[in-house]
Amino acid sequence: MMPHPSGTGENASVLAAAACGVERFMQDRGGDIDRIAGRAGLSTRQFSLPTDALDLGAYCRLFHEAAAETQDGNIGLWFGQQFDPRHLGLIGYVALLSPTVSDALQNLAAHFMYHQARTETRFVQYGDLLRLEYAIRDPSILTRRHDAELTMGMFCNILRHALGPDWVPEEVQFEHPQPEQAEEHRQAFQADIRFQCPTNALVFRKTGMDHAMPDANSGMLDVIRSSLISLARSRPDLAAPDLPLKEQVVRHIRAALEGGHSELPDIATRMNLPHWTLQRRLAQRNLSYSVLLEETRYAEALRYLAMPAYDISAIARTLAYTETSAFSRAFRKWSGLSPRAWRQRNIPALSA
Repeated sequence: MMPHPSGTGENASVLAAAACGVERFMQDRGGDIDRIAGRAGLSTRQFSLPTDALDLGAYCRLFHEAAAETQDGNIGLWFGQQFDPRHLGLIGYVALLSPTVSDALQNLAAHFMYHQARTETRFVQYGDLLRLEYAIRDPSILTRRHDAELTMGMFCNILRHALGPDWVPEEVQFEHPQPEQAEEHRQAFQADIRFQCPTNALVFRKTGMDHAMPDANSGMLDVIRSSLISLARSRPDLAAPDLPLKEQVVRHIRAALEGGHSELPDIATRMNLPHWTLQRRLAQRNLSYSVLLEETRYAEALRYLAMPAYDISAIARTLAYTETSAFSRAFRKWSGLSPRAWRQRNIPALSA
């Protein structure tokens, strides 16, 4: 296998629980699972222990090969729809044992990186809507469409586990272009579907977020969460050398923005550092926290402005501005344009 381009020499991995039931599922659709797995670079023996790690690129290729073998172009979509969250292993129970639906989604997003490496998962409020976002951030993994579709289905089923089988999102967004037979996506999710979006996401209303999870158990949750983190320490791709300080800080800023706690002491607390230590380390690298904060806000503003469904006042709140006018002034300073003018110039659908 080729080494990861980061230079760590370790490929990204995912816990084998994500493949639970895949053998029967593919065989029921006429696929030869041994041949499919072999072409993907896997062995079916690797599926037997949920806490074993699978190569993430090979896991993604598994569904690509299955689609070719079975001539079912939406095989990842349907695998995700039928996936019982109780079979998702440790990360599944991190969500299912949480006190409320909101806690479940926050815990899922915060801990998914221990289940699957080089992945970004976020649970954020966007105006009157909520978003559960997911994307693989490993540039060496190019075959990822089926993974995105099955993961959105798995996430949906966590919500359905608590809110009932009839729960549906408002919208489902995918990074990849629209495939053939896209009508099946609308049938599967019973929601509007958008393709070629900045990230993969479930978009839904706040209704039911305070609802208790059926299997809530705070004591067991602590055990499962600790087990997941402890297991991650033995995985080379998760135990690799720390990210550069700038990237660490930017990631924490992005996670903290929506809550409005993105000052240097807040980020230092998230990083388990005294604020003066973080300030000194940044200075040693000729980095300014205020500049990093502004750069991150600008990058996030561009990402959200590329999504026409969301209004500018909601973007301002998401970026921790108390007033839309303050966001507009900041954006004009960054880009020379107001947010509305930037959108009209850069998003064809708005200027058509």
